[in-house]
Amino acid sequence: MADHPHPADMGHGYGETPEQHARHAAPPQEKHFGLPPYSEAALFYVWAILSWGFEIAASVTGSYYSTGDHRFIATATVCMFCSWAAWWQTAIQMMQRASWVRDESNLTDRRRYLYLAVRLTRLMLPTAFVALVTFIVAYVRRTDTEDVGNWLFFLLVFIFNIVGCVMNAYNNITWESDRLEYEEGSSPYGNTLLSVIGIPSEPKKEQEYKE
Repeated sequence: MADHPHPADMGHGYGETPEQHARHAAPPQEKHFGLPPYSEAALFYVWAILSWGFEIAASVTGSYYSTGDHRFIATATVCMFCSWAAWWQTAIQMMQRASWVRDESNLTDRRRYLYLAVRLTRLMLPTAFVALVTFIVAYVRRTDTEDVGNWLFFLLVFIFNIVGCVMNAYNNITWESDRLEYEEGSSPYGNTLLSVIGIPSEPKKEQEYKE
């Protein structure tokens, strides 16, 4: 599935005139720092998959041994490195296309920004889920293991990622989706609810707005 439908394939939306839409159909080409889209996406998923794998490994080693054990320290460190690498890679791409630096008529950048926001949630939500499950198990066993660092570490990982998901959904995904729907009559993702949890969806078929 293409990340961004071609602007010329969409009719003008409710919030702009046909003349404004005609200008939007031929946006200026902006050059951004970073890898080409496919290479950049492939690198992101390498970081993401490694971070999830090492997070699970850290949850296992932390449960069987302790947070002071070298196996937990190694797996948790690699997990954090890969997770932050994927996070910053996406965040830097988003900052280059954010509303305070971009030309609002550049729909290509705006759709790419929305795609990156959805992808960021796709990284954080599974990370938060694994951390929550591990925290619950570790907290229940806290009196037996007497290892505060284990459940505290995964609690902090869960809090950061779940708060990030909520803020990203409100400030980026729903906001940009609503604006594209209003101004262009269509959003790259037809189901905003799925986008909020990091799942892409096909754009809705164009519907002509009638006064």
